[in-house]
Amino acid sequence: MPTLFDRFATTAILEATSDTPVIAINGPRQSGKSTLVAALELPGRVQRLTLDDDVVRHAASSDPRGFVERAVDCLVIDEVQLEPRLFRAMKAAVDRDRRPGRFVVTGSARLLAAPDMADALVGRVEVIELHPLSQGEIRGAPDRFIDLVFDAPDELLRSGSLARDDYVGLALAGGFPDVIRRSPHRRPFWFQNYIRTITQRVVTEMVDIDRAAEIPGLIALLASRSGYTLNVASLSREIGIPSRTLDGYLALLVNAFVFRPVPAWSTNLSAKVVRSPKIHLVDSGLAGHLIGLTGRTAPVLEAGVGGIVETFVVNELDRQLVWAQNRPSIWHFRDRGGSEVDIVLEHPDGRVVAVEVKAASTVGRSDLNGLTFLRDRLGSRFHRGIILSAAPEALPLGDRLLALPLSALWASGG
Repeated sequence: MPTLFDRFATTAILEATSDTPVIAINGPRQSGKSTLVAALELPGRVQRLTLDDDVVRHAASSDPRGFVERAVDCLVIDEVQLEPRLFRAMKAAVDRDRRPGRFVVTGSARLLAAPDMADALVGRVEVIELHPLSQGEIRGAPDRFIDLVFDAPDELLRSGSLARDDYVGLALAGGFPDVIRRSPHRRPFWFQNYIRTITQRVVTEMVDIDRAAEIPGLIALLASRSGYTLNVASLSREIGIPSRTLDGYLALLVNAFVFRPVPAWSTNLSAKVVRSPKIHLVDSGLAGHLIGLTGRTAPVLEAGVGGIVETFVVNELDRQLVWAQNRPSIWHFRDRGGSEVDIVLEHPDGRVVAVEVKAASTVGRSDLNGLTFLRDRLGSRFHRGIILSAAPEALPLGDRLLALPLSALWASGG
């Protein structure tokens, strides 16, 4: 396993430095932001600083304006969210000198959720999300499922396949670089420390909360519901946190890149659409660890496998969106009549790709129900319906419907 991975976001970041004054690289802690930024070949004089260093952070806090006004072509600031006043200082600096690539900053919290950044840097910043590793990055080959499914879906029929246990193993490994480098029996220790760090540092650095000790239990509860619709009232009853307080905690965990709500697709196709988002942790390996899934326990805890595999697929799609030429939005669809589709990809031009995820090795006729529901109601807008499963064959299933192995997610095409 390589110690360093080529990150496909590199091209997008370097392109942004050519025309944008501030580039913000945002993503979960330990997703590789610092490593990537350190490896960037930025032109001119570059200075790299991290606010994880107490001395550097004190300097930024004492004099934000002086901190950013340096005799360099590009100032790189790691974990910039730790001193929000730097956003106003960068705005003032950019307004005086709007050269592209002046600042490259990273953050382990959603920077645009911080009012100081949203207000100060609008029109001056490009935000690029860096997720844990995609399967293509781990393998060293571009994964192009999103582009292929919209532009050349027949190429996906040539996808290779793995055994079901292999797919479950990939989902349980996830994509955090330090986890991928470890042997399977060492990975749980990393995940345990990661939850501790998220609770003690990332979340509490964002806001002072009274019940921080309950955050790990809340994250574990979200993991147990990964792949299911969010029901705040049910979560509140189970964990014993009032709904209004819980809403705030959930927003914090979204902004800290712990979980990612996939919104419901609201259309006029049905008056009975369920409008609750689906819960997906940002890494399927973390989700699996929190519910006790391992290669040995997965056959026993079969009920949890489907949700983890669906989260794995959503994770892979989120990662590809950083470098894909097509930029669809990601939704789920469900109505109270029983029709549902795990993932709906809606292209800016209106085309829709519907994706159903199955952890099983066989595909039944009933698995097509949600896809055909959307196809018959969307007409020409419906581009493709895909069933991703552990089945070994890629097969056409009729009008604009395909069954593909899960490995199609990291197909390179061509």
